[in-house]
Amino acid sequence: MVHLAKLALLSLIGAWTLAGIGTANAQVSPEAEAGWQSDVEGLRHFTGLRCPDVIGAFYRIKVMEGDGSSLAGCIYTGRDGITAVLRMHLQGSGRREAVSFSRSYKAAGFESILLSGPAETGISFKTGTRDNATQCETFWHFAGAKSDFTLWMAYTLPTQEIDIGPAIASFTEALARQN
Repeated sequence: MVHLAKLALLSLIGAWTLAGIGTANAQVSPEAEAGWQSDVEGLRHFTGLRCPDVIGAFYRIKVMEGDGSSLAGCIYTGRDGITAVLRMHLQGSGRREAVSFSRSYKAAGFESILLSGPAETGISFKTGTRDNATQCETFWHFAGAKSDFTLWMAYTLPTQEIDIGPAIASFTEALARQN
């Protein structure tokens, strides 16, 4: 009888182990592993970057850990596939990131373009054409009180032109709340 009770207990422990219950090998989400924690409106990185679930008409689809040039970042998507990447950098390095972006795109053979409206304050490149539409990518840098930030957006003109102004306003408002 004791032998059967021991066998049942070992089976139960084995089932818990397979289910990940009560083991030291508990799974950690990729976000937590990269330094992200749940916040009231979204996620917060240990560096201080807050990435709300929603910024204006954009929804966060991914968070990124830091790399050689940024401390952390978030990827957002908007109407009809507009993509925006918000990154946090060391204070004073945003301008250098903008110069690096410009040089890299020129070296890749993309055509630098001057746009009007909200995109005028960024660095813009024509990255392709499809039918009567122009695919563009624009990069903005912002100096904050404690960190610098960059925003990169990929969109199509003229169909998504009306979305750029509200997007910039929403992202800069979200950044202002962080500083």
